[in-house]
Amino acid sequence: MTEHTSSQTRWSLILLSLAIGVSVTGYVGKAPPAIPGMRAELSLSLITAGWVVSIFSAMGSITGMMTGILADRIGRVKMILLALATISFGSILGAYAHSAEIILLSRLLEGAGYIGTMAILPALIARLSSDRHRGLAVSLWSSVTPLGMAIAMVAAPAVIEPIGWRGLWWVTAGFTIFFLIIGIISYRGIDAKTPKNKQPYWANIKKTISRPGPWLLAICFLTYTFQWMAIMVWLPTFVIEERGSGLGLAATLAAAGVIINIFGNLFGAWLVHRGAVRWLMVTIGTTIMGTTSLFIFPDLLPDLARFGLVLVFSFFGGLQPTALLASVPLHSPSEAQLGATNGVLYQGSQIGQLLGPPVVALVVTYTGTWEQAGWVLFLGTMINLALAQWIRILEKPVIK
Repeated sequence: MTEHTSSQTRWSLILLSLAIGVSVTGYVGKAPPAIPGMRAELSLSLITAGWVVSIFSAMGSITGMMTGILADRIGRVKMILLALATISFGSILGAYAHSAEIILLSRLLEGAGYIGTMAILPALIARLSSDRHRGLAVSLWSSVTPLGMAIAMVAAPAVIEPIGWRGLWWVTAGFTIFFLIIGIISYRGIDAKTPKNKQPYWANIKKTISRPGPWLLAICFLTYTFQWMAIMVWLPTFVIEERGSGLGLAATLAAAGVIINIFGNLFGAWLVHRGAVRWLMVTIGTTIMGTTSLFIFPDLLPDLARFGLVLVFSFFGGLQPTALLASVPLHSPSEAQLGATNGVLYQGSQIGQLLGPPVVALVVTYTGTWEQAGWVLFLGTMINLALAQWIRILEKPVIK
């Protein structure tokens, strides 16, 4: 596509966009620490409690592209502000919930607000960037998810202890309402300067999905989040059940695995800015993730070495989202479909986040051991290696 040419990079608004993303991704990490108290108060079964976590991703897994198309049509800033209002309302509704049905509805609304921001903010960041800085600015976005999750995982217990899980819901709503107000003030006039896509919805869908690039990026993101979320979600359980460790140590190890991913994202952003080949970054990242996953679960190495592999897995895995996000402007049919293409990418991400933990749980339950879990994740690497070569072929004529 022909990218929009901007004379300067508006870093202040880009940093605001990144901060909004961090506040929104905190909604991903707030649920797991709240589940025990929520189950006790609302009498939730284990299955229902699982849905409280996963229904959040289910929304994005089916609405990502349509959200992007709607944003391209009505304005990206309008979509982001509407999404912030929706996620805030969902959190407030959840704070008042006294039944499983209401808490699930609230999480569904939170999920709608989540995809409405996460799928659109990268397109807005691209719009706010000059040609020189666009790759760096967009790839910085990849650090938002692990940063927001890590903050929520660390802070949630400290909030829940004095004011309960309902208080945590009010705190997260407060942050997103704050950014909603700041966004209304700071983003003023941006939509008016951005061309709107007035084509029919079906025409935009057809134009976006008729090219292989958006699909390849989405599937790569799917397999990445499938692998990464499976490790991060089940690491505490594995450490407690298989190694006999306490909850405090298990939570600390999981948080460390999430936090190291941020540094991998930032390293990837630096590589993109330095002109690194994106398909090669995907190849390196997925190869290291797949290889290390084979040795994390089997009892072949000392525990310290296995945790070291978790850190390696998460750090080098962080190369993939930066490379994929930086590739969106190149593979979008035109700037008018930039939001739709980002939507497809995040739809893939949400599907991977939704499927990864339960699929691994199913394998562990069926086999009766954790030792085969790594092979399930390795299959994702095999898929990504093939897709990276396809991306290389598509990008070869335009790589300078």
